[in-house]
Amino acid sequence: MTLRFTPHALASVRLRRAWWLANRDKAPSLFADELRHVVSKLRKNTDVTRQRYSSHGAATVWRLLMPKTRHHLYYQRDERTNTTTVLLVANAVALAGPDL
Repeated sequence: MTLRFTPHALASVRLRRAWWLANRDKAPSLFADELRHVVSKLRKNTDVTRQRYSSHGAATVWRLLMPKTRHHLYYQRDERTNTTTVLLVANAVALAGPDL
């Protein structure tokens, strides 16, 4: 399984990781550690608890909860090319989900 991040996803990861490092002094690496764990599961295509977020024609967007940091990882999977594309990492507590 090939896993890639869009530029928008990379920017969201950098922003959230920087915030976590600056504001979570008791667990500064928790966001990066949890993201690494989730990405590893996606890359290995192991069973992950995911939720359908939206569908646009044939393209389904899935989201996966990172429970310790309360973030969602939004992604699409292309079975033809065996590729997972991470679209965004966003706060799961927000009142409205992102417009993907």
